[in-house]
Amino acid sequence: MKQFLESQDFLQTIADEAEKNSEIARQLFSDLSEAQLNWKPAPEKWSIAQCLEHLAVATNKFHAYFTAAIASAKKTSSHPVYRPSLMGGWLIKYVSPESPRRLRAPKILRPDASDVRGSLASFLAEQEQFVQFVRKAEGIDYNRARLRSPVTPLMRYSLADAFVITVAHGQRHLAQARRVRDMAAFPRT
Repeated sequence: MKQFLESQDFLQTIADEAEKNSEIARQLFSDLSEAQLNWKPAPEKWSIAQCLEHLAVATNKFHAYFTAAIASAKKTSSHPVYRPSLMGGWLIKYVSPESPRRLRAPKILRPDASDVRGSLASFLAEQEQFVQFVRKAEGIDYNRARLRSPVTPLMRYSLADAFVITVAHGQRHLAQARRVRDMAAFPRT
């Protein structure tokens, strides 16, 4: 969160962090087979593929909200400093990799199946789309632009918060997927 609060160019920082998430996923998982990607440490635990699919689904659910918020946002001639909203700041802490809380994914953001195909490609495509939304936010006041949560319409926060939530959420689940890959029981072939 600190890097976003101290950033001189918030949107570039968001894009850079999203691209880091993509690169981490490529480095860690591109050499794995579909069987390895779908290996689960326990029946109730997620596989690497499910982590990636969850991130792809979650990012995809934001598309319409990003589009609407960007279209209705007020233009600005400066780069506003990121200021988290009360709800957004709370959510960011909740989904960040540092959070010790284990959360159950909302039903609309869960992966469809236990055997997920093409999860890495799906995640990377959604990351590219996300970075395009970030680029489209150039020149608007992303702190004042509001959107509803795709999980519950009662929750509202800034477009900037949604960008940070997307990146932090990605970092959290990539770390989870890395832990799965690093388990002693993980199939190496």
